[in-house]
This record gives sequence, structure tokens and C-alpha cells, in this order.
Amino acid sequence: MRYGILTLFILCLWMNGYSQKYLLEEDVNQDTLIPKVGFSRKYDLSNYVGYGFVAGPSYHDVPSSINYKKSWEFREGFWARVKLNRFYALGFNMEFARIVYNLKTPIIGDTALYSKTLWSKQVNNNIALGIFNRINIKRDRIFVDLGAYGAFDILPRIITKVKPDHDDFKNKRTVYNRPKMMNRLNYGLDTRVCYGEVAFYGRYRLSGLYENQSYDLPKITLGLLIDLSN
Repeated sequence: MRYGILTLFILCLWMNGYSQKYLLEEDVNQDTLIPKVGFSRKYDLSNYVGYGFVAGPSYHDVPSSINYKKSWEFREGFWARVKLNRFYALGFNMEFARIVYNLKTPIIGDTALYSKTLWSKQVNNNIALGIFNRINIKRDRIFVDLGAYGAFDILPRIITKVKPDHDDFKNKRTVYNRPKMMNRLNYGLDTRVCYGEVAFYGRYRLSGLYENQSYDLPKITLGLLIDLSN
């Protein structure tokens, strides 16, 4: 038994020495290379989520009026950038953005006669692509992004809920999918002021939401973005 334990001990020492020799023969430089991808590296990428509110004035006719407190935007996507020098980087982003406008005046009327509109809202579901210039202000922690985007609305919708005058009728909710007067291609400008993983963003839509109409909804959204990967 004693000789068996001694033999096992010697065998363990031999195996440990052999493994150390094998590790020393490896190229240690491969383990100490600085990665090129990541925070403060030449390349970086991250996914993000964001939430914001609609801002800016209404445009022209009555249908442009909205309830600002009930109008919002949700964004989810990813960005990637390449650092060209210590002060400047070039990047792009791809995202899904849903924006909901709570309308004071229905753009599309309901078919129910003599009814009262309880609420009406417009929902735009956009797939957006953007490019941005990143200006590094302080040690990759404080920076400003200036860019532009283009978006396609995959499912524009107008939803209304009305209350008929007669008590024997229930409230009626109507959904209008892909209304013909909707402009489904949009573009605009993006800006972000970032501190680490948190960014305050502003987005200005240059294009109109409707085709051949004199009115438009407010063009500005403001909110916060949070990086989830860094």
C-alpha cells in the first residue's frame, strides 16, 4: 500500500513537471496579445435599448396635434465602430424602432355613426440603418455621435377606439393596417451625447410621414439609450 501511494505521488510529480514543460514550450506571446475588439480598442460593437418621447411643434393642420405625454418611442438594435485615431471613429447601427403618436384628432374616421372617439393613435414600426461619426472627448468615456439614418416602416398602423351614442353598443376598436397615405420610407439626423454605457439621444426626421398631405406629426424624439454589451 505504502509503495503504491509513493508510486502514485511520483507519477503525479512527473505529470506536473511534464505539463509545465509543455506550457513553457508554447508561445506565451499568443496569450498576452492585446485584443483589437472591445472598449477602448480599435474595433467595438454593442447592442442597445432605448426609450424616448416625442417633441417639437405640430405642423400645419389640426391632425398634427398629439398628446405629448402619451406619445413615445422604443428602440432596440446594435452599433459597431472602427477607431481611426484617438479622437475620431466611424460607425454604423441597425435597429428596430417603434414610435407611437397619441392623436388628439383622428386622421382616419371610424365607420360607426354618431360616435365619440375615446382615443386614436398612430404606430410606426421602423427598421432603420444609420451611420455616425464619433468624436471622442475624454478617454473613450465621454463622446458625441453625429449621424444620419434611413428607415422603412414595415407595418404602419392607425388604431381608434370609439364609443357609440347608444348605450346598447359596446366600445368599438378599429385597426387600419398600412394606410395608403403613409410614407413608408423615412430619413433624418441622429445625435447622441454619451457617457460610458448611457447616452442621451435626439433624432430629427427630415421626411414627412404622409404622402401628398399638408400636415405632419412632430419630427423630434428625445430619450436615453443604454449599451448592454460593454
